[in-house]
Amino acid sequence: MKSISTVSFIIFFFLISTGCGNSQTHTPTTTPTYANSFEARNVKCKNGFTLELPVDILRASNDKWTIFTCSPPATGITFLGLTLVEVDYGERYTQIIKTDLSKTWTIQHNDFEYSRINRPDALMMPYQWTKDGNYLYLYPVYYPGGSGHPQSAFLYSGISDLYRINLETGKFELFLQREQFTDIAFSPDDQFFIYSERNNPNLIHVKNMITNQEQQLNLGENIFATGAFIWNSESTKVVFFVGYENKSENWQNDLSSTSIFILSPQNMHIQNILEKDVRKFAPDVCPNNEYWVDENTICVYSVDRELGYWENKFTLNITTGTLESMPHP
Repeated sequence: MKSISTVSFIIFFFLISTGCGNSQTHTPTTTPTYANSFEARNVKCKNGFTLELPVDILRASNDKWTIFTCSPPATGITFLGLTLVEVDYGERYTQIIKTDLSKTWTIQHNDFEYSRINRPDALMMPYQWTKDGNYLYLYPVYYPGGSGHPQSAFLYSGISDLYRINLETGKFELFLQREQFTDIAFSPDDQFFIYSERNNPNLIHVKNMITNQEQQLNLGENIFATGAFIWNSESTKVVFFVGYENKSENWQNDLSSTSIFILSPQNMHIQNILEKDVRKFAPDVCPNNEYWVDENTICVYSVDRELGYWENKFTLNITTGTLESMPHP
């Protein structure tokens, strides 16, 4: 699949015609820290290819592996006297290199369904590096993202198809298709993977990543969307949010209320701790930069945002269901 763009040609033509072009060689503006890190980590593309969004490379990588995406050179074609720029983004590739340079894995983008990132400024981005070092879960993403969102946006993961690569063998595979899920989350210890279905939002799946067994839970309600999973640090509980549809002409005001549940994955016990609250609560980061104040309390806010900033924030005790206004700092 190929993408045609006239942007590069137009900019080039403007610079030449106005005398703004400069043929002098400039010193790269990359900081020494990045340059040294890139060199040490062997971050480089094959001849003619360019790094996608190099500023994100170190942020996406970890202390054991470096991940980056390389895009092919553009080729020019002439059509009706106008030179167009053509880029075959199927030739893109993503490399994952061990920091000691002992292993290199290459993902060819034409080996998977890459249409979502068939455009400039796109790459494969890590979603989860497993703690045992065996797997990397990743997904295709492009920049900038869309603008504007409905109230229910917090219930959706915001990522497309989820892939994984075995860092021991290099095996690359599709893990979960975008059409299958609304939101996803790994437990902190990597033992459990939870996701809600996109087409059947009343269904929750919990997969034990050690035994490969998957259990399903039917919430049994007329639900619009389910997501915003918040695991506790011990991986013994996961809080999640359920949204109910508001059929309004205003597409952004798509929720009528929200409920909040807590699930124990070991025995699939579920408890409703807040039912169909019209304030439409979503998870919020607490003053300690975590979702949890303590083992029994999370922070939430109303997506309606009808109140002032601090009046809109609450703590929720997941044991008692008690809501309290967030104290001002």
